[in-house]
Amino acid sequence: MVKIPILFLLFLFPVASFADVDDVVSNATVAYEAIRVVCSGVADEIGRVANISKANTAVSVVGTVAAGGALVAGITKSKEEEEIDRLIEEMCNAGGCSAEGVEAMSNAEFFENVLQPMAQIAELQEHIEKSKQLGNWRTGLLAGTIGTNLASAIMSGINTNQSDLIQRVTACNEMIEAIPDIEIELKKVGANPMEHNVMKKLSNARTWCKPINISDIEKIENRMKGVMGTSVAGVAIGAVGVGTSAAANSNKYMDMENKIKMSNKDKRKEQALNTTANVMSGANIATGAVETGLNISLITLTKKLMASAQRCEDVLR
Repeated sequence: MVKIPILFLLFLFPVASFADVDDVVSNATVAYEAIRVVCSGVADEIGRVANISKANTAVSVVGTVAAGGALVAGITKSKEEEEIDRLIEEMCNAGGCSAEGVEAMSNAEFFENVLQPMAQIAELQEHIEKSKQLGNWRTGLLAGTIGTNLASAIMSGINTNQSDLIQRVTACNEMIEAIPDIEIELKKVGANPMEHNVMKKLSNARTWCKPINISDIEKIENRMKGVMGTSVAGVAIGAVGVGTSAAANSNKYMDMENKIKMSNKDKRKEQALNTTANVMSGANIATGAVETGLNISLITLTKKLMASAQRCEDVLR
């Protein structure tokens, strides 16, 4: 718990040594000014956090949309790959993928089993080009999620420490809670607190400056840390996704000649790379949703706290 400086305590907790009404009123005036200094600006500080949460929400939504686009591109690419495999299998089953098989064919068999199926090469090339384009889109969109998650991690990271705000709110709360002691001291010297303007101001401050729950400020810290952690995870997920997506889209797997000659082992590896890239896209959608949820909860919380702090500051003006 943050403690109020001793000087403030002397102002806020008058003792029986006060000689007369003027002394008590004078100290009450000093206490009021101290409250104004400490409690003013809290709304702006909370508002700054709210603005960062709004910016983070916008960034995380963009990242989530990008991850969703990457997933759609990846799923569509997988369907293209299935069609490519079907066409290659059809051509190779006809004997056109084996030099030995072609050599053993008669002219009639060559025409039927090789030349006719080879007419599908143009269709095969079209599917390969489309698959490659979809892979490039997926890689680019996943790279975009790295950028949005990195931006979110930086913005939330520099705002996870709210110790200054906690100290300020704590001091403001304790000063407000000490106002009744000033009223009691004034009554002790035989004066009516409401006959003095400063006491009316302090009474208004006590009415409108409701103590802000420190646990709510700590929630801001914890949720900012949550956003930062999720964003950092999103950066890592995006990096893996970009790497696997780019690998699956390399010439090793996307060149037509390599496609036709590809072994079953390489086909399984290509499929695994595409699956991993798609899974990373889905994982980034999940991290984006978590980030967005945390930021929206932060906006709701800070809006409530800011309204309370603003009412207090309006009274203190």
